[in-house]
Amino acid sequence: MQKLTSVELIAKVRGESREQVRRYIRLTYLILELLKLVDDTIIHDKRTYLTLCITTAVELSYLTKDEQKLLFASIEYEDLTPNRAQAIRIRNLRQKHKLDFNSIEKILDKKKGNQNDQISFNKEKIEAVLPKELLKRDKRYIEQYIIEAIQN
Repeated sequence: MQKLTSVELIAKVRGESREQVRRYIRLTYLILELLKLVDDTIIHDKRTYLTLCITTAVELSYLTKDEQKLLFASIEYEDLTPNRAQAIRIRNLRQKHKLDFNSIEKILDKKKGNQNDQISFNKEKIEAVLPKELLKRDKRYIEQYIIEAIQN
């Protein structure tokens, strides 16, 4: 019979993966203010509370307590939390000893991919008025065709 590590045993009992259990353990390195943001992600509506997903929080757990406090001050000031890619950039700056309030602010101020405004249309209505041969083309080509039509 194979002996299980404590992480494997907890994962088996809880029905979680070993990696997820390791993530939970890593969260114990967070300051309470950041940990509360993780809790709020699970408990509250993300539209009304600042939230922090677990994988992002794990990245941030590698910062020192003072760096985490600096980050939390930036989060409060900007009223924004980082996504995982931003957390990785913050962690990389830390490793280069270039982490400060201004560098964190620059990272948090950058628009995240899901924050870009988009306009959507009913696909069937648009396709009904486009030339049939155009519909066989790539979406980017169709988009360019529509933009050119509007400009003319």
